[in-house]
Amino acid sequence: MAASSVRLLLLSLLAFCVALSHQESSSSSSSGPDSCSNAKLAVASLVPFDSTAFRCVSAWKQQDFILRYKNTAPSEWSFVLSAPNKGSYVAVGFSGKGAMVGSSAVVAWASNGKGVVKQYYLDGKSPDDVAPNRGLLKLVKNKSVVVSRSGRLYVAFQLSTDYPQPYLIFAVGPDGNLPDSSTLRLPMHQNMASRAFNYTSGMSSSNAGSDGDSTFPEKRKHGLLGMMGWGVLMPIGMIAARYFRQLDPFWFYGHMAIQVCGFAIGIAAIVLGFRLNEDGLKNVDVHKALGIAILAMASLQVMAILARPDKTSKVRRFWNWYHHNIGRAAILLAMGNIFLGLSIAQETNAYIVSYGVFVAVWVLAVAAFEMKRCYADDD
Repeated sequence: MAASSVRLLLLSLLAFCVALSHQESSSSSSSGPDSCSNAKLAVASLVPFDSTAFRCVSAWKQQDFILRYKNTAPSEWSFVLSAPNKGSYVAVGFSGKGAMVGSSAVVAWASNGKGVVKQYYLDGKSPDDVAPNRGLLKLVKNKSVVVSRSGRLYVAFQLSTDYPQPYLIFAVGPDGNLPDSSTLRLPMHQNMASRAFNYTSGMSSSNAGSDGDSTFPEKRKHGLLGMMGWGVLMPIGMIAARYFRQLDPFWFYGHMAIQVCGFAIGIAAIVLGFRLNEDGLKNVDVHKALGIAILAMASLQVMAILARPDKTSKVRRFWNWYHHNIGRAAILLAMGNIFLGLSIAQETNAYIVSYGVFVAVWVLAVAAFEMKRCYADDD
């Protein structure tokens, strides 16, 4: 019964990994009608300034935002933002520290063939605190336009400044929900991202301005601690307990030491996670709920050790079933939540691939040990 349960869990994990891989490959292979490989801007003739020789960067891969820009004159910077047109607004804000509050943004949308470009001042986090026709950006008059073409919005504007602020904040509104035509009130964005941006090199990185150390931000610390505690040590501890019982009593002490370390590191990751700024990040509530569920399961495991009955006890088999299956469920949830967290944080593919390799090796190791157990039982 236990072996069939493990096989079912392994099949579920393999299906999850295959689905995740397929999703990643599908998203990476799909490309919209605009990209930096295009030599010429598709709507160049409709932009109110010369857009040739602009630097082009993929500014926000998750939402397929493409930014073109150039220092076109002394104290003048020109921008063209391209994004999918989903019947919502798109926005690019400029900030000195990477925070949404206190920044100014250029917001654009198109309705019934008519484009609207407005500046907004972000005085708070609610829609009521976002004021239209206000802001600290010095937009060059009559040089702002939005064009809808081939399912994309192209937002062109010029700023009068010696050098733009070093953080860009991107946002996209809810699909099919445009700002009110009379009040210009913006619906709450469905997703946003903050990027530290180097205008000379065109390089950007996830904003660490509100997370402390810019070289190793708190979000990455949270992710790595969670990955190590819940996603690496816990699965290794499970292998030690299930497949190395012939090394009695070392398997037990090894299992306990690994799981206690994983539990402590996992708690540190959760504490750090609750301190993070989550403004506009998608699926954060799901990530949090899964993290709390994993913590609850791990805590139940600790309590189970304290209430562990003697081997001769009649209830020992029920305790074994509870301890084993709660542990397996916690490990599977942790692996899924780690991939979800990496997706939310928009981490580089190196982190996703690295952890994916670990999961694949772990699955293969468990499958090999299970086969060995089955052959041993047959003998």
